Amino acid sequence: MELRDYLNVIRVRKWTIIQAIVIVTLTAVVVSLVQPKVYEGESKVLISQQDTGAALLGTSISEFSSQPERGLQTQVQLMQLRPLAQETVRQLGLKMTPDALLDDIEVSALGQTNVVYIRARSGDANRAADIANTMADEFVAWSQQSKRESIAAAGDEVESRLADAEEQILALARRIESEGKTDELTAELQILTGSYTTLAEKLEQLRINEQLETGAGRVVSPAIAESEPVAPSPLRNAVLGVAVGLVLGLAMAFLYEYLDDSLKSTEEVERVFGAPVLGTIPLEKFEKGETRRLTVLQAPTSSAAEAYRVLRNSLEFVNFEHELKTIVLTSAAPAEGKSTVAANLAASLSQAGKKVVVLSCDFRRPTTEEFFGVNNLIGLSDVLLGTHTLKSALQRPGDDSLLVLTSGKMPPNPAELLGSTKMQALLAELEEWADWVIVDTPPLLAVADPASVARWADGVLMVTQAGRSTRDSAKKAVELLDKVGARVMGVVVWGLEQGKSGQGYGYYAGGYGYYASYYGVTTGKRTPSDSAQPTAMLTQSEWASEPTAGRRAAAILGRVLAGVLGFLIVAAILTVLAHFVGEYLGVDVLGPLMSALQ
Repeated sequence: MELRDYLNVIRVRKWTIIQAIVIVTLTAVVVSLVQPKVYEGESKVLISQQDTGAALLGTSISEFSSQPERGLQTQVQLMQLRPLAQETVRQLGLKMTPDALLDDIEVSALGQTNVVYIRARSGDANRAADIANTMADEFVAWSQQSKRESIAAAGDEVESRLADAEEQILALARRIESEGKTDELTAELQILTGSYTTLAEKLEQLRINEQLETGAGRVVSPAIAESEPVAPSPLRNAVLGVAVGLVLGLAMAFLYEYLDDSLKSTEEVERVFGAPVLGTIPLEKFEKGETRRLTVLQAPTSSAAEAYRVLRNSLEFVNFEHELKTIVLTSAAPAEGKSTVAANLAASLSQAGKKVVVLSCDFRRPTTEEFFGVNNLIGLSDVLLGTHTLKSALQRPGDDSLLVLTSGKMPPNPAELLGSTKMQALLAELEEWADWVIVDTPPLLAVADPASVARWADGVLMVTQAGRSTRDSAKKAVELLDKVGARVMGVVVWGLEQGKSGQGYGYYAGGYGYYASYYGVTTGKRTPSDSAQPTAMLTQSEWASEPTAGRRAAAILGRVLAGVLGFLIVAAILTVLAHFVGEYLGVDVLGPLMSALQ
C-alpha cells in the first residue's frame, strides 16, 4: 500500500478511529474518577561523604572519591532495608506488612547530587508525610547507630592495645630497676612510651568521634502533608487515553480493512480485472415509488447523466479503430448495477447519433422493458427457438436509432441456447444494422448464461458496485471469462456516493441467490414452463446470502464497539454527576459504591 492508500483507510474508517478514541478516553476518565485519591509525602536526606575510617584516622576520607555513583546507590539501597520498614510500621501503627509498605515507597537520588528523596504514597496526606519522615529518621538513626558501633569497636581495639603497651612499659621499668639504666633500655622505653601516648590520644579521639557521629545522612527537608493528591489525574489520563485510543483506532481501522475484502479503489479494480476503469457512476436518488429510470433522458443535467456520457466517450475512445460492436455488460454478483448501466449507456450512445440495439439475455430477472417502456411478450428466446422472427421481436421505444430486444419467455435450457450458433448468427445479423449491440446478461457467478454468450461478443464490460463487490468474486468472474476466451475491455464502477472519488469505500452483504427472484417468489414456486412475464423485483434482503467471514467479523466487532461506547457514555455521565455531587456535598459518593462493588 502507498501513502495515499493509508490516508484513504484513515479517511474512510474515521468513525472507527473516533469511536476507539472516545471509548479509551471515557474509560480513562471514568476509572480516574472512581479511583481512590493518592497523596504523596517527600522527605530529602543529604548523604555524608565520610565513612567510619574518618573516625579511626581522625581525618576526612571521601567515601565517594573513587566511585561516587556506586557509593550513593549503596545508600539508596540501604534506605530500603526491610528492618527500617518494619520499624516504621511499628512506630506508626500501620496495618500493613513491611513489604507492602516498601511497595508504596520510592527512593532515588536527586540528579547528580548527594541528596536522596524518599517518596511515600498513601490514601491519607498526613500518613504519607509521616511515612516519608519516619523512613528518613529511621535511616539516619540506623546509620548513626551503625557507625557509632563501628567506632566503638575500633576504640575497644585501641584500648586493648593501650593496655598491652602499659604492661610492656611496666615490665621494662622493672628491668631497668634491676639491671640498671642503659642506653639500649632507655631507647626502648622511649619507644614504648611514645607508642602508649599515641594510642592514648587515638583512644580519646575515637571516644569523642563516637559521641559526635551523626551517621551517613541527615534530613534536610522533612515531608509535609500535601492538600492536592498526585493520583488519579483525570486530565493526564484523558490525554493518555486520547493517545492510546488513537493507536488502537488506527489498528482497528486497518484490521477492518484487512477483514473487508471489497474492492475499494479504481486502482484495485483495474488490478483485479486487468482492464481500465472507463467510468464511475454516482449513486442516484430516486423519487418515491421510482425504482428504475433512464437517467440520461429523464435527468439529463444530473451528475449521473454526465457520468454516463463520460462512459460513452471512454468506450468510443477505446474503440477508435471501430473493431468492437457487440459488448456484453455483466457483473460478478447480483445487484451491482449492470442493467442500469447497460440501459443508460445504450441511450447515451443513441443520443450521440449511433445506431444501438439493446439485447436482454436475462431470462430470470428481466428488467430491460422497465427502462424502455416496452413489453416482454416476444423476445430473444422466441427468436432463438424459431417461433418468431427477429424483425417481429425488435421493438422501437421511440428513438429511430435505438432498438430493443427483450429476453422473452424463460427457455428450458438458457445457457445452451445462448451459446448456440443461432445466437452467434443473431448477433451477426444485428451488427449489420447497428453500430453498437449492448448485451445485458445475468451475473457471471449466478448462472452460466453470461459466459455462454460472452464467447460471441467482441468484448465484455464489467460492472462493479463501489465498496460492495468483493475481490474474490471479481477474480472468479475473470477466470470464468478467460475459460471461454472472452476479453474484459473495461470496468464501470457504479453506485459511488456523492462527493466520493474512485477511492470510495463501503460494505455490503453480497450473495449469489440469483435464482431466488425467479423460483422463490412468495406467491409460490414457478417453473420454466410458467408465464414468461417478469416477476416482481425482490428486495436485496430476500436474495442476499450470508456475508463473508471477514465482513461478519468486522460487523460483530463494530456492534461490540458501539455497545461498549454506549455503556461507557452512560457510565461516564453517571460517574461525573456522582463526582460533582460528592464534591458539592463534601461527601465521598464514589468510594462506598466502589467498595460495595468490590
